[in-house]
Amino acid sequence: MFFHFEIKYYEYLCPQLIATIMKKVFISWMLALVAVTCWAQEQFVGMWQCEALKATLVINLVEKKIPLKDFEGEDTYGYVKGELNGTWVILKVKEVKDNKALVRMVSDIGYDAQDVEFRLTDEQTMEMRLVGDQVMKTTENGKYVKMPKVVVFKKNE
Repeated sequence: MFFHFEIKYYEYLCPQLIATIMKKVFISWMLALVAVTCWAQEQFVGMWQCEALKATLVINLVEKKIPLKDFEGEDTYGYVKGELNGTWVILKVKEVKDNKALVRMVSDIGYDAQDVEFRLTDEQTMEMRLVGDQVMKTTENGKYVKMPKVVVFKKNE
């Protein structure tokens, strides 16, 4: 009879023990995922320069806290300003994964919008790749022309 009691005890204990272990493993994985995501976003913070466009990229994908004069009281994730058709503002972060970030940018006029992928090639170099229909333009000899699909920014020291 005592032996029968032990079997029932272990039958009850094993599922609880397994459930507890699974919960701890699940929580650990979730915490690791959050940590990796936060680390990935922190890579996309700072000021970058592009010589080809004579442009400056100010970016902070961790939180929306970059002020911009034309956006009354609304902070942004960043902006690109230079020899472009206006200032392009990062209003939405769609996805940040490893060394890539997909964002939605709008012109300061609010007329045009463009999906843009930022990709870190190393700690000092970032590529800006236009995704989908190209609406961002650059100025050349006083005229707007299509800008390259990929431009390179170097980090300011």
